[in-house]
Amino acid sequence: MSETGLPLPGVEISVRSGRGYLNLRLDPRRGQALEAAERILGQPVPPAENTFTASEHEIYWLGPDEWLIATAAERVLSLGSELAEGLAGFHSAVNDVSGGHVELLVSGADARMVLAKGCTLDLHPREFAPGQCAQTGLGRAAVLLAAGDPSIYTIVVRRSFSDYLRRWLANAARPYGARFPAR
Repeated sequence: MSETGLPLPGVEISVRSGRGYLNLRLDPRRGQALEAAERILGQPVPPAENTFTASEHEIYWLGPDEWLIATAAERVLSLGSELAEGLAGFHSAVNDVSGGHVELLVSGADARMVLAKGCTLDLHPREFAPGQCAQTGLGRAAVLLAAGDPSIYTIVVRRSFSDYLRRWLANAARPYGARFPAR
């Protein structure tokens, strides 16, 4: 029960605003390039497939030579410039993709059950543990899904699908007493 005497929701769905995104491409076999990127970012770039690191930024593994960096929106331009400059001598690319993405958080005791209604991944924590991410389908939207704490999931979705996905999540979460904080 909450402080008001109402039952706590089994799931909460919210939009994480104030976020910016950079797409980073580089050959991780070029140790100096990877070291330069990590020095600029101030944290490791995840080397293993379908994992992410979280510190000042969240860095998601998208492919063998591609990562998505989620950070504070006001930091995107300077971070992008720092990366482009620091990686100029290497075969690399840094692109600001902020305008095309929306980040949603799905949390609560029933978050996994809600997501499982429309995701083909096995979301059990022994299969999709905290620190893992995957590009997958959710409902009919292509998303990047990341497992944080066992009851917190981050979804990065294309802006054009974000309203649809919020409605889909609201419908899927209805039996669990979903709560939707104000935008």
